[in-house]
Amino acid sequence: MKKILSTLFCVLAINVFYAQDIPNKTIKSEVFKDEYKHSTIALVEDDGNGGVFIVRSYFGGIFSPGAGYYFEHYDANLKLIKEFEYEMKRSEFEKYGSILGVIMNGDQVNLIDFVYNTKDKAFVCSALTSKISDFKFDKKELFRLASEDVMKSQWFGGNQFDGDSGTNFILNEDKTAFAITIDIKDKNTETHKVYLFDNKLNKKIDHNFKREIKDKKFKYENIDVSKDGNNLYLLGKVYTDEKKKKKEGGKYQYELTRINKDGQVSQVFDTDEHFSGSLKTVVFQDKLTCIGFYSDRKDYRYKGISYFELDPISLAIRKSKYNPFTEQFIVDKYGKSKDKELKNLSFRGIMITAQNEIVFNAEEFYITTHYHSSPNGGGTTTYVYHYDDIVSAKIGNDGNIIWARNINKRQATSGDESYISYTSTIKGNDTYFFINTGEKVKKLSNDRIQFGQTSTKKSNLNIIRINPEGNFDFQEILDDKANEVPFMVSSGAIASNSVYFIGRKGKKKQILKVTL
Repeated sequence: MKKILSTLFCVLAINVFYAQDIPNKTIKSEVFKDEYKHSTIALVEDDGNGGVFIVRSYFGGIFSPGAGYYFEHYDANLKLIKEFEYEMKRSEFEKYGSILGVIMNGDQVNLIDFVYNTKDKAFVCSALTSKISDFKFDKKELFRLASEDVMKSQWFGGNQFDGDSGTNFILNEDKTAFAITIDIKDKNTETHKVYLFDNKLNKKIDHNFKREIKDKKFKYENIDVSKDGNNLYLLGKVYTDEKKKKKEGGKYQYELTRINKDGQVSQVFDTDEHFSGSLKTVVFQDKLTCIGFYSDRKDYRYKGISYFELDPISLAIRKSKYNPFTEQFIVDKYGKSKDKELKNLSFRGIMITAQNEIVFNAEEFYITTHYHSSPNGGGTTTYVYHYDDIVSAKIGNDGNIIWARNINKRQATSGDESYISYTSTIKGNDTYFFINTGEKVKKLSNDRIQFGQTSTKKSNLNIIRINPEGNFDFQEILDDKANEVPFMVSSGAIASNSVYFIGRKGKKKQILKVTL
């Protein structure tokens, strides 16, 4: 009798896991065609009346060159109200141009443009600004730097390229301010030019960040803009002579620098006997945290999550913790307890709940190379991009893990990566993931599941939900047979409680809105 009840309980538990109804509402726009095949959602903003304003970047190919932006205004049912195309046209002196980001200020949209002017031999950053009512763009120069001062990116070949070369654009959480950093050429000193602007294009910070160490020994991790738009936090990984003498752990230290209008202040912290291959900053109103994965062996074999909490003004370290992955996480990953560590994890997003808890997401990403011999000699090399398991963890205000889960997934492509991987968001205390799969969800041992391969020919959209206790369920919300186009799930854009995706099949496109 006990065995019968036990079996019945297991069957019921599995049915509950696989058959949950996750409340959501989907709306699709009409299928439309662009002149250009490739486009990506660059910005989504609510219009205040239930509708949405969407900016899409586009670029052509060999037979249809061109690049620019589509500006589209939709109502609450994704009926197109107004549209405008802005084609990027540059003078004969402007080369290697790129739009770094898009930011709005009320009814005004700004395209932040960065271009090399061959006549002036200078890199020039400008804002292309227009009201969304008339789309008459004006150009305003924000700053310029002499070409000889800038560490060249891959545009100019590899002879001057280092790991943090190029230009970075960072938008703060409330989209009220943005930062731009440029790597400055100096072999003996790590140097970055740092600018901060508000969304009205007022310059708030113009700062030279310097670290007295050779450029190759400083690895730029990331930079965050505070919520109030007045402070920048720059995190670097530094290989010093002193750390070379360490017997255990990584032979480096992390350095966090706060930059504001008054200058800069820095804090050094070490990961002790552990390896922590990379950290990310998370900025709150009253505290600052750095989180990442750590290992006891090598940088890329991870055993848990490291957490550092600092004072946002003085940068004094308040607490540091090393959280091993939970037993539940290990069961998710391997089916039973195993003394294994993860590798190839890439950051895919950090989100903050209403309770200031951190949801920390990553994905197992790696590239494999395949050489194909030709019968006549020689051959070709192809690269396969693998997007495997999703790792998600919630960290409490005390720095401890609330839950950690592994979502089994096996996806790879040697072509367009837009249809695989995932987009994630939170609503309330629940965490959501959107992924495509072209196969039925596979059942694994120990009541686990695995999401499999997808393609443009067969792509079913699924939603996964992790609740506050760390339990997760899933359901299919769109079957590929009901769709004219597959949706690019890796590049979803979030506004309020909705996630927007663009679908594409050839030149045919469609916008999808999923409201939680």
